[in-house]
Amino acid sequence: MNAGVNEMVIRIRAESLWKPLLHAVSDILTLAGIVGVLVWAWGLFEPALYQHIQKDRFEQYRDGVAQLPPAEHARPGRMWNIQPVEPAPSGLFERDPRVLGEMDVPRLEWNVMIREGMDDATLRKAAGHVPATAFPGEPGNFVVLGHRDTLFRPLRGLEQGDHVVVRTMDGEFDYSIDRIEVVPPEDVKLVGGPAERAITLVTCFPFDFLGPAPRRFVAHGHLNEPKGP
Repeated sequence: MNAGVNEMVIRIRAESLWKPLLHAVSDILTLAGIVGVLVWAWGLFEPALYQHIQKDRFEQYRDGVAQLPPAEHARPGRMWNIQPVEPAPSGLFERDPRVLGEMDVPRLEWNVMIREGMDDATLRKAAGHVPATAFPGEPGNFVVLGHRDTLFRPLRGLEQGDHVVVRTMDGEFDYSIDRIEVVPPEDVKLVGGPAERAITLVTCFPFDFLGPAPRRFVAHGHLNEPKGP
């Protein structure tokens, strides 16, 4: 009789210990799931918010609604006074001083803001201009990078002959895509000849690959001469 009572007491005590522990584990897993969803949602929301705000700010300066401070006017061909290491904007809704302008592919109805740099912070929320390459309209190769699973995903529909329009504080530059290739990362060539005025768009490939993609999607184009009156 005593043995049965003792066994029941031990079982009740064990159950009384396990139930709070299971509840605690369940609460932790639920909290982790909520945090994961919030992080995922912010990963989608941040670039969309950044793109919307910076496009609005850029168009205000380009259209003359707002004026840049005199010290921030760039030399010809450099758009704004962009430095390799530029401090981030102090407020979420302020102009980012590293924004060059915007890029548009009319046929795809795709538009993206371009930011100076190729660091993670830049590519998370914008297309990144490779600093060592030319600026839009300048001699050389204007190279822009982007993530294939976010902002550059629409490029999966890019075709030879498509127009890529780049707008900066210096004006509008119309490029045409000449060829598209898929190559290993080590075969991506970013430097163009000094006489050419080219554009190169680079992202990872395949577009639907899970994890680090093994190849690169590279689109090459040339600057179209402005049409006469």
